[in-house]
Amino acid sequence: MNPRGVGARRFHPQRGTALLEVLLAVALFVAAAAVMTVALNASLSSLNRQRLAAQASNMAASVLAEVQLGIRPMAVTARAPMEPPYAQWLLELAVTPVETGAGEPTGAAQVEVILRHQTESVVQRLAQLLPVNRSGGGTNSVTATAGVSGTTLGDH
Repeated sequence: MNPRGVGARRFHPQRGTALLEVLLAVALFVAAAAVMTVALNASLSSLNRQRLAAQASNMAASVLAEVQLGIRPMAVTARAPMEPPYAQWLLELAVTPVETGAGEPTGAAQVEVILRHQTESVVQRLAQLLPVNRSGGGTNSVTATAGVSGTTLGDH
């Protein structure tokens, strides 16, 4: 017979530690999962920025090639959406005639392609000196006389 009474239980410290170990393991797993989720989100964000930057660089080079080939006029253009499927990009062309130190025209112009993404903060600029067609009516004649040089990267 049990001297303490019928149904009395003895305290076993091993039972409490097993539950504590399980709770500690679950807490560590949740913390590790949270850290991995944050790292994965940061990695995906960086990958998306790199993809958009590469896309913008390729599109800027294509627009500059179109200007060189005469497909697109060498003219200052205001910010406007590109044609689908790239409608989320805003395109702007800045054309600045190049002059000598004495102020005489050199027969070249700096053509700058500026692409801005409408929802992400991605801006790509690509500039090149191109010869100007002096005949006056060709597609490569400079149609803007004022130099457009500075849009800031911050305005969207």
